[in-house]
Amino acid sequence: MKYYLGIDGGGTKTTAAVSDETGKIILKESGETINFYSVGMEAARNNLADVIEKLKNTLGICRFDGAFIGCSALDSDADEETINALCGGIINADRIGMSSDVYVALKASSSNCIAICGTGSMAVAEKDDGTIIAKGGWGHIVGDEGSAYSIAIRAFRECCLMCDKNERTALLESAEKFFGVDNLRKAIDLIYSPDKTKDYFAAFAKDVSSLADAGCGISKSIIIEEAKAYARTVISLLKETDNCHTLMLYGGVFQHNVLFRNEFITEIRKIYPLLQAEILDIPPEEGALSIARSLK
Repeated sequence: MKYYLGIDGGGTKTTAAVSDETGKIILKESGETINFYSVGMEAARNNLADVIEKLKNTLGICRFDGAFIGCSALDSDADEETINALCGGIINADRIGMSSDVYVALKASSSNCIAICGTGSMAVAEKDDGTIIAKGGWGHIVGDEGSAYSIAIRAFRECCLMCDKNERTALLESAEKFFGVDNLRKAIDLIYSPDKTKDYFAAFAKDVSSLADAGCGISKSIIIEEAKAYARTVISLLKETDNCHTLMLYGGVFQHNVLFRNEFITEIRKIYPLLQAEILDIPPEEGALSIARSLK
């Protein structure tokens, strides 16, 4: 029997799936992120090794006929040096490839255009000639508008202003609870601690969403502005895309934040009123498996 490996390496977690040559899923395992820009190459390799070890222990195999990795640190195909830096000595496969996690999500969808909004954000489309176009994905330092990280950081900035003005709000109290302090200034060491990665801060976006649902005006405003900002990025992609009738949406922000999703779609339809938007219901790791089985 032939075995194929497909991996979706998002900004927060990594999911790996193994299939046979018919595409039947045999096993899935998950672990921490392999985004080497976020956690560093050593930690990314360790996280990847942990997931692969789980697969090996259950399946009793150590070699794959083909493997493909989608990694959130990338926005295009990886060269051999990058593949070896992350996977060397960890994944044993006859053929191996690696590209953006957004690319494998696109391959898992039935559309030629996908927008991903999770810990980070990015959008890609495949033109009729097979050319891949990418927008966004600049990373959490200069981009990733609409992402959980961007929502959280915008909220933390608002909380800092509230703290300076001695304003007690539900958002500020939620931030203090998030950091485990009774005054936000006591969280400064935590905020700048080198072991606090972007997925740690991104988790606060869930609190912002809950507060918005409960009627917090500031939280609602943050989410709406982030949705509009990300919509501008996706509109720039749609302007260069051939015949996109359905925009697939993927990622925790789209899946769990109804206000964000609705505002985003509203902005898109101001320019593209007939465009359909659907949540991707096929896991991206299955897209990676499809690519792995086709590698030559």
